[in-house]
Amino acid sequence: MKLYDMKINELAGITYKCSCGKTHSVDIDIVDISYNAMRNAAVYAAGNCDGLITVICDENTYKVAGKAFIDMLNDEGVQNMAHIISGRNGLNVAPNDACIGETIARINPETKFFVAVGSGVINDITRQISYKMGAGYIVIATAPSMDGYASVTSSLILNNVKESIQGQYPRAIFGPIDLLINAPYNMLTAGFGDVIGKYNALREWQFGRDYKNEHYCPEIAQLVENVVDKCKKSAEALRLRDEGAVINIMEALVLAGMAMGLYQNTRPASGAEHHIVHYWDVDCIRRGEEHELHGNSVGIGTVVICRLFDLIRDELPVPVKNVDGGVIIDILKKAGCMTTPQEAGISRELFKESILKGHTMSSKFTILTYLSKEKPVVLEKVAEKLCNEFY
Repeated sequence: MKLYDMKINELAGITYKCSCGKTHSVDIDIVDISYNAMRNAAVYAAGNCDGLITVICDENTYKVAGKAFIDMLNDEGVQNMAHIISGRNGLNVAPNDACIGETIARINPETKFFVAVGSGVINDITRQISYKMGAGYIVIATAPSMDGYASVTSSLILNNVKESIQGQYPRAIFGPIDLLINAPYNMLTAGFGDVIGKYNALREWQFGRDYKNEHYCPEIAQLVENVVDKCKKSAEALRLRDEGAVINIMEALVLAGMAMGLYQNTRPASGAEHHIVHYWDVDCIRRGEEHELHGNSVGIGTVVICRLFDLIRDELPVPVKNVDGGVIIDILKKAGCMTTPQEAGISRELFKESILKGHTMSSKFTILTYLSKEKPVVLEKVAEKLCNEFY
């Protein structure tokens, strides 16, 4: 059986000698997306920890799930404590120095195991702290909003700079369906946008293979493409909070994270669409302002990069797979997602800068890297064209 034929629970804990020449593995015990997931998480935590369990939440996730989960731990007779992270200065909780530092200062150093109750920010903070303390952790997902649940890195804001910091896999991922379905709708669209962005990520991985002779794993690429194809069919149903649509998105996000873990690199799941979004995020962070949820911005970034490819197709050194930007816009709109940078509050000036300088956000080779190094005049012209089209 190939990787792309396996179901999500068959990939958990796998060690696989691949046709690409590498041996891939995922050090996750369980992925449980079900109505009983929270109760199952309590049983798992109780059975895998002999000491104090610390549950990390924010104020919202404590209300919707954290308190109930702590009651379940008490039912299991497990010693536990909760740490609730609060926002600062009217802003939401962020994975920054202040929140991480305060959490470390306030948690009990005798903690043997952690539980993250939340989505991106809470998961990133808990992953990092548990890793540094040499303890395991699990995550109870409260929204299908991003692909980092199964990641081994945390996206942190350190000294006002967004960085990807090495961490660890969660031992298990639990997605209570009732929580996922009832998450704020902008978090559902964020998850959907993050998934759709994989179409461009896969195109750029192939571009790197064909132009730079980059290593490429066709099995992982097919795994990601399969789940994105499945997810896009749920676009209209997502507006109705259809159970199947929400499960498809959650599974796609976890599988995308697993794909990055299998490959030990983000290559299968991010490309230039992430470069420009990270540029936008960093600008907002420096100004101390809230920015749009990552996945919502990724959907917009995917539209932008699709249009960029259309404009410079004759400038490319090798044939590149076509990803129809019109189709991407249609899919995103069916799900109620944003499709233009103005909807996310991105100024024309910042937008142009992100096209010209987005490649500096990562060492990963993308179309922006190619243009900046090989065809800077073309990049300048296409940046202006994109500005005129989107503004």
